[in-house]
Amino acid sequence: MQQDKDLKSLDELLASLGGSDDRGKQSAGPCGLLLEHLRGARSNLLGSMFNEYRASLRDAKESVTCIADKSARSNTSKALQGLIDVRA
Repeated sequence: MQQDKDLKSLDELLASLGGSDDRGKQSAGPCGLLLEHLRGARSNLLGSMFNEYRASLRDAKESVTCIADKSARSNTSKALQGLIDVRA
């Protein structure tokens, strides 16, 4: 099921950025906004709110500039674009 694949990808992105999928946790550090967008996307996906899900993914993609490592930033951006394209 595509939703399960998307959820796994989001969880992996959150884990790689040191975030949690727990919306109640404070997002600290330079990538706090990116983490918030990813958590929002996760919640929207689980709630079957696909327009909001894609909007959160686009917002997250715009926030990847907080990732200092150029390779990690590029990989994260590509992963997010892949998730966006699946729901296009």
